[in-house]
Amino acid sequence: MRLLRIAAVAGMVVAGMLIAPATAALAADPYTFTHAGNPILADGTYYSADPAPLVAGDQLYIYTGHDEAGPTTNDFQMNEWGAFRTSDVAAGTWTHYPSLARPETLFSWATAGRAYAGQVVQGPDGRYFWYLPVSERVSTAADKFAIGLAVSDSPTGPWTDYLGGPLISQRVPSTNDIQNIDPTILVSGNRVFVYWGTFGQLRWLEYQPDMRTPVGTQKSITGLTGFFEAPWIFERNNTYYLAYAGNNAGPTSACTPANYHACIAYATASSPEGPWTYRGTVLTPVSSTTSHPGIIQYKGQWYIAYHTADAAGGGHFRRSVAIDKVEWDDTLSPPRMKPVVQTPVKQRDRTPRANIAQEAKVTVANDPVPTQYWVKALNDEIVRGNPLPPDMWGTWTGSNPPQQWVQYTWDQPMRIAGSQIDFWNDQAQGTGVGVAAPAKWKIQYWNSATAQWADVPNPSGYPTGTAGFQNTTFDAVTTTQVRATFDASTNGSTYSAVAVEEWKILAAQPASVAAPALVVETGETELPGTVPVTFGTETLQVPVYWDPVTTAEPGTFPVAGDVLGYAAGKVTATVTVISPGDTEGDVTAPTLTLTPSGSAGTNGWYRSSVKVRAAGVDDRGGRMTISTVVDGGAAVAVDSVRYADVTVTGDGQHTVTATATDRAGNRSAAASLPVKIDAAVPVSTGTVADRAVTVTATDATSGVARIEYAIDTGAWAAYAGPIAAPDASKHTVSFRATDNAGNLETARTATIPADLSAPLSGNVGPIAVPTASYTAGWNSVGALNDNADVANPGQAQIWGTWSGTRPATQWIQYDWARPIRFTGAELKFWRDSAKGTGDGVAEPDGWKLQYWDGAAWQDVLSPSGYGTSSTAFNTVTFTPVTTSRLRATINANSNGTTYSAVAVTEWRAFADEQAAPAVTATAAPRCIAGKAYLAVNAHNAGSSAVDITIETAYGSKVFALVTADAYQSFAVRSAAIPAGTATVTTSGTTINAPHSALTCN
Repeated sequence: MRLLRIAAVAGMVVAGMLIAPATAALAADPYTFTHAGNPILADGTYYSADPAPLVAGDQLYIYTGHDEAGPTTNDFQMNEWGAFRTSDVAAGTWTHYPSLARPETLFSWATAGRAYAGQVVQGPDGRYFWYLPVSERVSTAADKFAIGLAVSDSPTGPWTDYLGGPLISQRVPSTNDIQNIDPTILVSGNRVFVYWGTFGQLRWLEYQPDMRTPVGTQKSITGLTGFFEAPWIFERNNTYYLAYAGNNAGPTSACTPANYHACIAYATASSPEGPWTYRGTVLTPVSSTTSHPGIIQYKGQWYIAYHTADAAGGGHFRRSVAIDKVEWDDTLSPPRMKPVVQTPVKQRDRTPRANIAQEAKVTVANDPVPTQYWVKALNDEIVRGNPLPPDMWGTWTGSNPPQQWVQYTWDQPMRIAGSQIDFWNDQAQGTGVGVAAPAKWKIQYWNSATAQWADVPNPSGYPTGTAGFQNTTFDAVTTTQVRATFDASTNGSTYSAVAVEEWKILAAQPASVAAPALVVETGETELPGTVPVTFGTETLQVPVYWDPVTTAEPGTFPVAGDVLGYAAGKVTATVTVISPGDTEGDVTAPTLTLTPSGSAGTNGWYRSSVKVRAAGVDDRGGRMTISTVVDGGAAVAVDSVRYADVTVTGDGQHTVTATATDRAGNRSAAASLPVKIDAAVPVSTGTVADRAVTVTATDATSGVARIEYAIDTGAWAAYAGPIAAPDASKHTVSFRATDNAGNLETARTATIPADLSAPLSGNVGPIAVPTASYTAGWNSVGALNDNADVANPGQAQIWGTWSGTRPATQWIQYDWARPIRFTGAELKFWRDSAKGTGDGVAEPDGWKLQYWDGAAWQDVLSPSGYGTSSTAFNTVTFTPVTTSRLRATINANSNGTTYSAVAVTEWRAFADEQAAPAVTATAAPRCIAGKAYLAVNAHNAGSSAVDITIETAYGSKVFALVTADAYQSFAVRSAAIPAGTATVTTSGTTINAPHSALTCN
């Protein structure tokens, strides 16, 4: 998962990677085709992207780049620009110019490839100018992208280089440090404005009418919420509009939940110079990760051109241009663009198949999902050959829990008998980092009879391969909910993440399905949403999707439908149409049934909002009025319906009541249904004290049912009291709570530190707390001391600092709970770029170790040397020092202008502490016959004999191989002895034995 410098967005270069351009192709002749729909060219013969519309005379041109990547290539392969032309958008007759220009043939100073988003405008002199981002062949700039300018007397060329060099780069017309791509141009009379930029940096610069001479200096644009790239400038009725690809991702984002996708947002201003005010989103995320707008008025109608992945064989790097109408809300000031309705409107896939996951509601353990992933990918029935993160659901955060789960919920019971799951990985199992297939997993279903989760019966197995769908069959069960629980792969201390591209649930297949006769009123076009499907002795109401119908006159007709999960084909029903006024003699009240649907929990609770359907049946077959009340509130009546849905929200206990009244005025008895909701998971807290974890949990609604815990990678066990460390090592305790509604909390963790009371020796890095001056989001500071020396580490197994801005120095630091005596350290660097590039990650110029002396950082004394290898550990020894903190300060390598990042795979710190001696000593003065003596006793409590030396001011004594006590009384030769200290030396350790003064009478 090399997220280090790869960004899957239109108009981006993969920094530090050399991409060989495709062999130059001959310019293709234009041809005309007709396709009145989107994408404009949808057959997959040519993929186009980055549309830039232009009106010339009565013709609409859309200039594009050409996507030439293979179906599994995750990179922009763009070697030329082309265009589409039409005189009637609705008719869909287009002339395609597949190859109007190539970077290396149009600009002698440009390299081949990377033909990114450009724009054609008509200049004040009537000629056409094409602003094109290309890569300079020879440049000293850190980023070689530049904007060239071509000119032509015709919208289709021939085109020639207008300048002989870049119009804009990191060197001209003035220096900048951004990537100079995605130009958009506004020609307003004789004033020319150029806007350009990406990666959240947008600049503008005015030019004279010659299109080449700058006016003033380039300036930055602010006020664009979530701006990422792809700006497009235009004017309407003296208001200026700046549309752009936005990406302020998150679960509550108005733009996109996933940070690989983009919406088209826009801002307005009263002048081309700004200031700009954000106005919202005009186009929601499309099927490709990137989005790129071109907005223009043509023959009185406004249009937006954009690209998608919707053509045959399309993908994120095989995009195709589409065009749709833009409508305006002129009641606002300034006028706003209404949200664009993408055409064709996506229709439900009604292909008969066993999979029913596409109709399920998805919930996951890691909500909110990390923004690089997209939970919608789980059941969108799209599997790509080389997916990007938003093509999957994933859990990677750099600190991954031992278990995750995915759950599907249907509104009605379904009969299921199989599963197909497609795992994704970028690391092998057992590494404990990155994304790996789970160590094991299982499928469970909600057993309504026991109100508990149960393992599916007799599963065929739970394979964990990552090459295609992994199949599991099991004995058929009936349920409204199914979940997959994944035990993450681990190296014994850390856990890999889990990722799933698609998870299908396969319905059990009945012998046949016979649709019942249907009765509707004239004018009624909605048919019943379910049909009865029989499985042995069990009959279920299963969703059905009917062909559209019209019921203008009484009579009968057949209709075909697709039953969810029924793979054998369509079903056919006979529809009888009746008159709504046929009520004579009707004295029978309708019957009413209240049916709840939601995420069912235990003990009658639901774990989500609950939809209660009040469904009426009348003996004449007509529609009725249904009235519903929630918790004694105001009644809501719906006329001329067969059912009414009411949504109950909010944790707690509720009551829904309803009545139905038929056309003749017959009213049913009131039906009532209690609804209990607890949608909030319990919250547990772990407190570490005396190397034990005490867990408490709370739940505000249904109450806590149980708490479980696991030590390191061990099995889950019921919590009954403080969890003590099993030994002196560092341990991770996972814990989670379940409430009485069945809500299971995502596991939390607490760390029991290692017991540092004993003398320490060897590498004590793993028991330190690591910190750093900066850590890239895809790397992990915890990789420094994960005690793993992997030959080819993944990004999560590295501490690294790559970012757009890289300083000259970075540091990493270890902290311990107490001072430790250190004698050496070693670390191994990681690199992906050569020294001298000033880019990527390179081996540093040097580094040094420092220790904290209690007040300031000090260099270690007499270091043996500081190597900078990325293939072997760089070991340094030094004069022993006792400290609770060590720091390595690293000097980054440079090209003279910019600095490379630095990265370390592992950092070891070596302790060398002697065991505390088992010998104790006492000294006491005594009087014997008026004379003073000093009695010294050394006691060996150890199991081995030791040599002991006793020294005093009055003499010394050596004892060999003492197993118990060494005693000596020293004569003072005086009647008095002053206070002092005797010393006892054993095994290189000196023990002081103080004594008091004494005068003998």
